[in-house]
Amino acid sequence: MNKFFKNMTVKQKHSILRMAVSILIGLGLAVILIVLSSSRPKTSLSYFFTAPVTNVTYFSFWMQKAIPLIFTGTAVCIMFSANQFNLGLEGAFLLGGMAGGALVNIYWFPNNHIMGIIVGCLVGMLVGMVITLIPALLQKIFNASVMVTSLMMNYVCLWFSVYLLFSKFKDPKTSKSTYSWTKPNQEILATKIKINGDKLTIYYSIIIALAVVILAWFFLYRTKTGFKLRMVGVNANFAKYVGVSVPMVAILAQAIGGAIAGLGGACEIMSLYTNYRWVELTGFGWDGVTMAIFAANNPKNVPIAALFISYLRAGAYVMSVQTGIQADMTKVVEAVIILFLLAEKFLSKTYRKMVIKQAEFERQAAQVEAK
Repeated sequence: MNKFFKNMTVKQKHSILRMAVSILIGLGLAVILIVLSSSRPKTSLSYFFTAPVTNVTYFSFWMQKAIPLIFTGTAVCIMFSANQFNLGLEGAFLLGGMAGGALVNIYWFPNNHIMGIIVGCLVGMLVGMVITLIPALLQKIFNASVMVTSLMMNYVCLWFSVYLLFSKFKDPKTSKSTYSWTKPNQEILATKIKINGDKLTIYYSIIIALAVVILAWFFLYRTKTGFKLRMVGVNANFAKYVGVSVPMVAILAQAIGGAIAGLGGACEIMSLYTNYRWVELTGFGWDGVTMAIFAANNPKNVPIAALFISYLRAGAYVMSVQTGIQADMTKVVEAVIILFLLAEKFLSKTYRKMVIKQAEFERQAAQVEAK
């Protein structure tokens, strides 16, 4: 561990310090809110901090919350690496889930789950890519603000999906869901195992999510195209000067991000449901921005960020059920942590002291070596 920190730069050490202090401040705020609002503060705190690891049911819930965050977090990392603020992942996730996760399995492969999973994932990626490409092309052709158009696309996707659900695909026997593509409680990307009376749910979509993280990291940091993408994100003018097609790289980054979000939506539907029932935005697209901030736009850090945030949310949900404390408290905690992470002046004096200390250490080491 000491060797690991010795090999790190001062900037990397400072980033870890800022992250740790921000998290501690956020958790401290959580403790204060729980103590002030709970009639049983010790019990509430116990649920909040330990519930996801106390039994397999809560553990499964923790993993369930983490998987979509990994997908959308990775998608945002790729787009933000190219300095593209396309916020259409909500719509991409939603329609990717509807087309790839539900309609493919209902109408194309109702009795062939293997083909349903494969084709469903591909269709989800294609649909998600189209959703984020529309704002990207509007920006290139008409110079329209990608942030504004992508935000609007989310609601276009929402109400278009609601229209399709209620006018074309709804099962008449239900109030707001499609026909089922498999038997109840037999999700095609999940398996349930009973352990001492509790249910452990294994979500196979986590394998797909981790594969996406590995491929995204390899693409960004081990390929020429990924290098060009990051170059555009750092300095678009310099990238243009050395011959990089900035508009095409921007479009590529948004297309890849949308494809990953659409894939995440398809996997989420096939992991949690046996019919389609989303009639509102899921929120996972916005959460992807949070994951990217925590991960510093590096896909390899996204699973850690997703596990941390989903742990807080799972603990808060269990605490809410058991003690009545509002689970939305975690939103405040997340916002406070992000606020400190984005504050450029936060611990800036500490950074200067660390730089001076490192320079002095290197000077003394050079003197000893010269002797």
